[in-house]
Amino acid sequence: MATLLQDAAMTPADVLLVTRQFAQRWGGAEHSIAEVLAELTAARPGLRCTVTDAGFDPPDRLQPLPLVALARHRKRLLAAAAGAHGSRLVMAQSLVAPTLINALPERVPVAYFLRDVAYWDQWPNNESGLRRVAKTAYRLALAPFVGLFRRENRRALRRADLVVANSSFMAERIRAVCDRDALVVFPRTPVAETPLAPGDLVGMAGDGADKGGAIVRALARNFPDLRFRVHSRKPRLDDVPANVIAAPWEHAPDRLYSGLRLMLMPSQVAEAYGRVALEAQGHGVPVLASSVGGLPENVPGSLWRVPDYRSTEAWIRAFGPAWQAAAVARGGVHAFAVNRRREADRQHRDLIGRLAALIDHGRVRTEDA
Repeated sequence: MATLLQDAAMTPADVLLVTRQFAQRWGGAEHSIAEVLAELTAARPGLRCTVTDAGFDPPDRLQPLPLVALARHRKRLLAAAAGAHGSRLVMAQSLVAPTLINALPERVPVAYFLRDVAYWDQWPNNESGLRRVAKTAYRLALAPFVGLFRRENRRALRRADLVVANSSFMAERIRAVCDRDALVVFPRTPVAETPLAPGDLVGMAGDGADKGGAIVRALARNFPDLRFRVHSRKPRLDDVPANVIAAPWEHAPDRLYSGLRLMLMPSQVAEAYGRVALEAQGHGVPVLASSVGGLPENVPGSLWRVPDYRSTEAWIRAFGPAWQAAAVARGGVHAFAVNRRREADRQHRDLIGRLAALIDHGRVRTEDA
């Protein structure tokens, strides 16, 4: 990726990437697009690539109030779009994508990657107490900016030549919002050669309200003889039972899932895909997950899904059978993850072919877009 630049506004290239902190490769979305770009450049040697977010997020910090910052930086984004006139393809994802896509010259082909439903489709409030009040006020203050973003995003979805979703759930949401078909391409999650040795811990990644922090606290209290290990970037769990181990965020999958017998994903929001679910199973760790968003696609069998995912009692009822079955399910969930990885590889080959066609032949007809 040495050819990638921080600001492409003045540097036309074959492929322009519009994505939040792509150069730093934060998070799964950036990693997935990095893989796609590497394969695309391998298929088209000499392809010149550059990246821009128009300075939306400096490398050392995140923008506070990102939707407000988006409106404030609008002129900069429009200038970045004007600088893309020489590009043969734009690959976009992130908050800055809709504004920039809509301002691109008509002849520039666009592949728009949608990886979550934040702001444009769903923005729930799962906090409690004072935090819930504060988030309600925050949402009211940002309502005009959310409305602007949603309108621009619908336009961008219609403008794009190729819309790429990371789950069937996301493709359905895109179709509902703008009556547009999306190409489903699962992220390729790491799969261990063999399942990890079973442990005796219950694992969880993230501890905020949206991730289901209250659920894991309740489970820990109801199963005091078990130990729960919660990994998080900024621990938020309060009133933590003694059998909950707070652990730092772990990027290496083999260490994240080491020692686990069961992984929890009690998400209270519609996860677009649920990368952790596939990663865990790819290392032989069964997952008990909320039946919401894209998670049911990644968790095989009703034993591992909680339909009434907002109910603490439902989680307590589901946990016991899942914990018992987890001891003998490691091989089966690992095989599921292996098959899903093969499916993702096939989807990526299709995607690379479509992106190469856009580079070679330009935009499709407007009525087909």
